[in-house]
Amino acid sequence: MRQRALIIFGVAVSLALLAYTLRDVSVAELLEHLGHANLWLLLAATAAATLTFALRAIRWRILLLPVAGELSFRSRFATVCIGFMANNVVGARVGEFARGYSLTRIEPVGLSPVIASLVVERLLDGIVTVGLLIPAYLVIGPERLASAGPLVEILTGFLIIVGIGIVVASAMVWLPGRLLALADKLTTRLPEKFTERLIGVLESFIDGLGVLRKWRILVAAFLWSVVVWVWNAFSFYLGLLAFDIVEPGFTGSMLLQSIISLFVAIPSTPGFFGPFEFGARVCLELYGIDPSLIVSFAASYHILTFLPVTLIGIWYMRALGIKRSDITNRGEAAES
Repeated sequence: MRQRALIIFGVAVSLALLAYTLRDVSVAELLEHLGHANLWLLLAATAAATLTFALRAIRWRILLLPVAGELSFRSRFATVCIGFMANNVVGARVGEFARGYSLTRIEPVGLSPVIASLVVERLLDGIVTVGLLIPAYLVIGPERLASAGPLVEILTGFLIIVGIGIVVASAMVWLPGRLLALADKLTTRLPEKFTERLIGVLESFIDGLGVLRKWRILVAAFLWSVVVWVWNAFSFYLGLLAFDIVEPGFTGSMLLQSIISLFVAIPSTPGFFGPFEFGARVCLELYGIDPSLIVSFAASYHILTFLPVTLIGIWYMRALGIKRSDITNRGEAAES
């Protein structure tokens, strides 16, 4: 029920953002820009974006080592694709659970530590994407940023959220005894069987966050996170070049992916249609680019990079015998 309400809310948000993004865009101009786009550069951008999922699978190995040991690349890549496919097709942010659950179906590993490794991964993603904003800010300059309205405040809020996540995760790692004692105290009136299960899940989750204590692993995962996001920015850069959008350059591509990452984090339709295009317009208008050109680029890049990982994820899901109901039903139960 809660998941259905979230989907309905997400659809409303997506439609509102799409309407705002397309408010003064001419369909004729949009199609004209699309007709002049460099197809080879668009395909190269799509290939580069798809390779990002292989890089994510490589990074995930580092985060899983302390809790799951050595797992095959195929298992990690398959479940990464399933997770992103689930976000693209099912929505409601079930991708993280789908990724963790799928891995437990093909490897002897518990769900709680796997989900914990994904929490660490998301924290690293937040730190790196915020960090990559710095060179873009320096290049754009304060005058252009001042013309962006509330964008700077929104990005500042995103930074605060990442900071809170780091503080909470650190408390789980460095003060596990106090946290477990608090959880035990808060659940005294609940059924004993439920309490035992909850505490067990929490203990496994905290163990999964133990990677935060291992500095070598954490540094290696952070460096791989930089590789993932810089490479992803490169795919955006190729996409911009396909539409002869030159001025933002590579630093602008880093800003673009960071802003889009921020907006696709809000509830939306499966595939993030609406927030993605809105984020692209908010960013690229800083460079004085025509709105119809921005939307033509954003829609083309979005659809082309949406398809490969979605199809690969569906293929792996069927090959592993995982049903959509397994992900949605179990995901809703886990959330509850």
